[in-house]
Amino acid sequence: MNEQNIRAVADAMVQKGLVQAGYEYLNMDDCWMSKDRDSAGRLQGDLDRFASGIKSLADYVHSQGLKFGLYSDRGSLTCAGYPASYQNEALDAQTFADWGVDYLKEDNCNAQGGADDKDVAFAQFGLMRDSLNATGRPIFFSVCGGGGNLPWDDITFFGTDARGGGVLGNSWRISADVTEWQTCQMAARIDMGLTAQGGPGAFNDPDMLLGTNSASTRYLGQVRSRTQFNLWAVLMAPLLLGSNIVDMNAFDVETYTNAEVIAVNQDELAVQGSRVRVYEVIVPTVSTSVWARWLADGSVAVVFMNNLAYDHQVTCDSECWNALPFVSGTHVDVRDLWAHAPASQPTAVSGQDYVVQVGGNGGSEMFRMIPTGTSMV
Repeated sequence: MNEQNIRAVADAMVQKGLVQAGYEYLNMDDCWMSKDRDSAGRLQGDLDRFASGIKSLADYVHSQGLKFGLYSDRGSLTCAGYPASYQNEALDAQTFADWGVDYLKEDNCNAQGGADDKDVAFAQFGLMRDSLNATGRPIFFSVCGGGGNLPWDDITFFGTDARGGGVLGNSWRISADVTEWQTCQMAARIDMGLTAQGGPGAFNDPDMLLGTNSASTRYLGQVRSRTQFNLWAVLMAPLLLGSNIVDMNAFDVETYTNAEVIAVNQDELAVQGSRVRVYEVIVPTVSTSVWARWLADGSVAVVFMNNLAYDHQVTCDSECWNALPFVSGTHVDVRDLWAHAPASQPTAVSGQDYVVQVGGNGGSEMFRMIPTGTSMV
């Protein structure tokens, strides 16, 4: 990671249409810092890799129409062993504000005073929240509870305490790192139990979108990558691209700039979706299912997913319809959000089986169901 690479990413985000599609932050994660603070005790970028300084880099990112994000940690050192923000929250927050930082991710490695104590964690994350607010600069605060022993991927813990995430920051990680298909599914299953915790300006974060670049250490095949994007849209997850933007292939650009799917993710009603029906359960990660999210215009985004090893029909049956906000008998138009056209079965009636053929091994189909002439509940 160096300033030339980050400038190239900013340029690529413009050139590939990502900025136009709505992606607004360029964030640097761990390892941007010098191993030493400056003479005034402030964090500084690595003096060789960021010779022009972090503020200069932030200014360039802003000049490309983007916002600029950085990483820190609530502990004494970051996960990679660089200086972190423990007992320096106010100084670091002001430094970030002075540089023009718009987004801060704070991690959980090398925590002091109780690495596995959630009360200590909430207090320490709260110190950075208060310090950021005191600067007067709007800075999106992303809380990451990974890197330690906190049970951030434990749905029981979050079932009672996830609201603390919304109090602490604008988003909060809810699972272990997403590294391949199994962990993608785990994150989605945890997230579906936390719908009440999400809302305007407060988001459950199931981690990054992996993309399909096989040169990366973490990637998915095309079918599963598109399914991850569909699910993240319904789950109202932050859309954080975790792949190499400069070398992003045409398939990933097409996936991540799909305006109709992005519109679902960004819907102003800000009601998080969830799984509304599951079938064919062999083990938790092998099933067919239906996921849905209500939208501000009265329509519903629906994802039909097939995680069996073969193509299979997935049905929205009466139980599925009962989980949707339509009066029984409501006629709906069905729009395919990837074909950008009416679905092959372009109409449906609430309460009557709607059957979709879905490819196997993590395949999905995504639709928008739009009521026609019948009021919503």
